[in-house]
Formats: sequence, C-alpha cells, structure tokens
Amino acid sequence: MNSGKSPANKASANQSYLLDEWLTPEDMVYLKKASFPVNQRVRGMMSGTHRARLRGGTTEFAEHRSYSPGDEVRKLDWRIVGRSDRLEIKLYDDPSTLETVFLLDGSGSMLFADSARPKYHFAQAIVAFLSKAILKERDPVGLLIAGDEAPGLLWAKASSSQFNHILQTLHMTPASGENRLAESLRHLGKVLRNPTRVIIVSDALLDLNALEPELAFLTGRKHRFHLIQTLAPEEITFDYNAPSRFVSLESDETMDVNPREIVDSYREAVENHIEMLRKICLANSAGYEPLVTDQPVGLSLTKFIERQTTLKK
Repeated sequence: MNSGKSPANKASANQSYLLDEWLTPEDMVYLKKASFPVNQRVRGMMSGTHRARLRGGTTEFAEHRSYSPGDEVRKLDWRIVGRSDRLEIKLYDDPSTLETVFLLDGSGSMLFADSARPKYHFAQAIVAFLSKAILKERDPVGLLIAGDEAPGLLWAKASSSQFNHILQTLHMTPASGENRLAESLRHLGKVLRNPTRVIIVSDALLDLNALEPELAFLTGRKHRFHLIQTLAPEEITFDYNAPSRFVSLESDETMDVNPREIVDSYREAVENHIEMLRKICLANSAGYEPLVTDQPVGLSLTKFIERQTTLKK
C-alpha cells in the first residue's frame, strides 16, 4: 500500500512550511481572505476587475521562450522539440491579462534589524502574501530579486505551481551587496513584452537621482509600478543615545557618531528623502506605500489591497 502524499498535497505542505518562515498565524488568517484583483485598464480594455480569458484563435502568437519549471507542458512547441530536442513554449498575447512582477530589493541594507525583524525578511513576507492574493484571481505573477546572489527573472505565470516557485526563490536567495534596484528596473523595462504592473519592495535608501530616470523609463514603456517602502523603526526615529559605530551592510564602511548630535539633521534628511520618493511616484502616476517592519504584515497588506481596490473603482 502506498501511503505517501499525492503531489498536490506535497506541494501544499511545502508551501505551508515556507510560509511559516515569514507569516504568523494571524497573517495567515488575513491571507486566506485576501484577493488582489487587477482593477486596471489593460491594453485599451475598459477598467474594472477582468474575468475574461481569451481562448483559441482569439489570442495571437507572440514568440517562443525556453521552457522553465512551472510552464504547462501543453504549451510546448512539439515541432521544435522534434527537430532539435530544445524545449520551447509558445507565448501568446492575451489583452485581457495584466501581469504582475515583484521587484524585491536584495541588497545588503535590507538585512538591517534592531527592534524588529530584518527588512529583507519583512519584504519577503510582503511578496509571499501579495503573490498568493494575486494568484487567487488567476492572474500571472513573476519575481525578480535585485541582489548580488539573485537568480534571473522568474517569468510571470498563473500556473498552479507558480506560487511554490516564488516561495522557493525567496527562500533560496540571500540579501547581499550593493543596491541594484536601478539596473534591475532598466532590465525589466527592456524584457517585459506587454504592459505590466511592477510592484517594487525596497527600503529605497539609494540615490534618487539614479532611480528616477529608470522609473521614468519603465513607465515610458507603458508599464506601471507601485513602490512599497520597507523601513525599520530606528531608521525613521534614529532613537539612539550612546555614541555608536555604524557599519554599512553594503560596503562594510564604518562611521563613529554621537547620535544626539545628528538626530535632528538625520530625521530631516529622512523626511526629505521620503517626500522626494512620494513626488517621484506621483509624477509617474504610481502608488507609494510606506510600511515599517514592526507592523503586522497581514493587517497592513489587507488595508493596502482595500485602498488600491477603492482607488481603481
């Protein structure tokens, strides 16, 4: 007798195991109720939650792409397989579908933690939660992590196995090195074929003069983005008293400071940086959502989804 779990049950158990790494039982309650429909105009269609899925001859062949785990076998081009043994799938334009790609900041600065969990851990939880909420609507979701040890783009798919691939990628990719958000945005702007919603999850602690043109390049290619900024409480309040040595998590440079001497100028600089981020997002018709790592993920993202759904109506 075979008492082993079925593949579907194994996948579900694996997802639960990985989700437990980022989400609390309370977060999971919110996740079970959450859905994130695409309430956005898609390539000339009327706005509103889309339900139509074009089939057969109503879609147009676009291009081939190499097969990757999670692709549906029925999409393989068997003529190419027969001629060359290469696994290539057929891609079709479907104007009823808006893809979402998460761009996760995997730089060393995301490892910062003091009174709350590391920013990277918090950001991983955000991506996991929202990915599941979007996939519930059977909309394609992809992932790109901007970091030194990150894999390439996980192309957006709506397959049943996609969520597991996203969780595995999050689990296996550490944060390290310098901030590569700007160059990753440029890459997405070039490789994304159809108008795509890009959700950026980052502390956004980088040179905004380098970031702004890349965001403009992205929107100029008819993509849209939303920035979810993840900061630790101490990065906002700078609530330190004793003289301290601060170490850069991206370059290992150090700085000895007396926090009491610079707290006012530090807070002003942070406020100015955040205000500039807001203006950049507004100029590109993009959303800006600040979240702090001591906030509950499930409740915060449920409110975020509700605001986005209300704005698009």
